[in-house]
Amino acid sequence: MYNNFRHRCARRTYPPSSSLLNPRGAGSGGGPVEIQELDIQAEVSDGGHVQNLDSAYSIRANSVEFVARPPIPPSDPQDYVISLFAAGMGTDGRVEVRGSQGVRVTAGPPPLPPSSSESTDGVEVIVGEAQSITIQRGLIPEVDQQILMAPGSILVDGGAGTVTIQSLSEVKLQVADGLSSITLTPAGIIIQGILVSIN
Repeated sequence: MYNNFRHRCARRTYPPSSSLLNPRGAGSGGGPVEIQELDIQAEVSDGGHVQNLDSAYSIRANSVEFVARPPIPPSDPQDYVISLFAAGMGTDGRVEVRGSQGVRVTAGPPPLPPSSSESTDGVEVIVGEAQSITIQRGLIPEVDQQILMAPGSILVDGGAGTVTIQSLSEVKLQVADGLSSITLTPAGIIIQGILVSIN
């Protein structure tokens, strides 16, 4: 009788690589990994984790957070960086960021400026008191354009191009809460000040 049922009760064996077809408990990802989609999933020498896929990779959750924090000793800390990079074929990669209510970008040591605000409606870019905001097109100094907001000054540099500020109704430049001003309207130009000097 034992011999008749031995083949039904024998322990099943699998090739060593078959565990990749449907692993149990796939870490924080949770789901099975299809072997035809997986190129490399391995630990690297510094204790990190590398995963490469030839197809799409998607994470869905009520809330998603990426944090770069100091490692647990005895690991040596490296630069605390979170990078999003779309390489594509060299000129066709895109990084798209969208919020149905708004997008808020902040920089500075905590707690200010706060990284989250329920009142965000649109796009906000906020930095700390000692920091600056730079918008730059091109890499050639004194030729390409730049807008720089720094402590104590705002620079709008047209480089080798032109700078145009226009409006259908009015353009006004003023200092000291309007103590001195230049106002341009379709009707004419108004110059006001305690002392007006034209040279």
